[in-house]
Amino acid sequence: MQKISNFFAGAAVAAAFLVAVAPPVAAETLSESLASLVKIQKQIKAAEADVDAAKERAEAAWGDWYPTLGVTGSYGKEKQNKTTDTLDTEEVPRELDVSITQQLWDFGSSNASIRSAKLSLTRARLNLVSTRQALILQGIEAHLNLMRANKILGFAKGSVDNIRRQAKLEDARVQRGSGFTTDVLQAKTQLAGSEARRNNFAGGLRNAINAYRRFFGKEPGKVETLRLPRVPYEMVPKTLDALIGAMQESNPGLKVSKLDADILNETIKKTRADELFPTLNATAETKRKMDVGGTIGQSTEQLFKVELSYSLNLGLTGVNTLKASKQDHLAATERYIDARASFEQQARDLWSNFERDRLNAEFLKNQADIAAEFLELARRERQLGNRSLIDVLAGETALINSNSDATAAETDVMLDVFRLINIMGKLEADII
Repeated sequence: MQKISNFFAGAAVAAAFLVAVAPPVAAETLSESLASLVKIQKQIKAAEADVDAAKERAEAAWGDWYPTLGVTGSYGKEKQNKTTDTLDTEEVPRELDVSITQQLWDFGSSNASIRSAKLSLTRARLNLVSTRQALILQGIEAHLNLMRANKILGFAKGSVDNIRRQAKLEDARVQRGSGFTTDVLQAKTQLAGSEARRNNFAGGLRNAINAYRRFFGKEPGKVETLRLPRVPYEMVPKTLDALIGAMQESNPGLKVSKLDADILNETIKKTRADELFPTLNATAETKRKMDVGGTIGQSTEQLFKVELSYSLNLGLTGVNTLKASKQDHLAATERYIDARASFEQQARDLWSNFERDRLNAEFLKNQADIAAEFLELARRERQLGNRSLIDVLAGETALINSNSDATAAETDVMLDVFRLINIMGKLEADII
């Protein structure tokens, strides 16, 4: 019995040791969450399906250059009543026709279709990149905004606790006959305001959790365990001109707008060929007949020909179709020019915001440090009777406001960096 007890005791010690030395399960990092997000998000799935469809259309566009096989078989009953001295016939004709047609030239229509399909495939791929990067940015914003909301709520809770403690001290002074009832009322007034701010910030945290759940499809867990991502400051250009140059070179949304115009340019070429020029085809055909056309017995026909085919609507509607294609291309070109100007404005605004927020973060951090020092000194002087309660309470309000503003500004700077990288077309999950 003693041996069994010793065995279980030893097993318990060993288990406790394993638990103590076992590495903790690490929470999923933001980079891992984003990598999962872009695999399951419906917008990504839709964009990937668009790419697959564009691939198939690009393959199908080569079809006009492949030979076409035609097979026709017939079986029926034929009766001929002849007016000459030839006897009437009544037979069961059977015929099998096999033909192969190869397009020789169509004045560029097929080639324009092929180029257009390739451009559409490139457009679909760029749209997938743009969709993925937009979702990554939204995920980063949801993560950082959640951390910001939680930190600001922490400041508000600390302020409520401090003011409540100050109110109790003032109430105790009144009980001892050394304080003022008005000071107690002032403390309670300030406490009510702080509790209202805490409640507002708690609502902001709940909204941030909702946004996080929306983009990542899961609960954030303990918000306190979330970590700030590595912010790739090194990817931010040194100048505004460098940012605009990078945006014009790599932004997938801008490239998509340019491709829309290029695709419609190929449509002009195809429309011109289809409406105004003939097609040239080569055909090889063989026919096997049995009792066809009143001819009793079996016969075989073989034919090879080169055929020029031309069709023109005498109302010259083809010219109207061609003009419409040109106007479509002109409209797409104008939209591209407008999109380029719009993206440039966005880049300039983001750069301006980045410079503003970076300076504000420094100012507000300094303000928060000064507010903390003032409040500490005000509390000491209050204990010595050299400072009024109103000054202390005002210091509490100033500290929570400055801490909240500094936290918001620091988060804005980080978000500005990711937005700048996004407009350059380089925002991917692995950069953090």
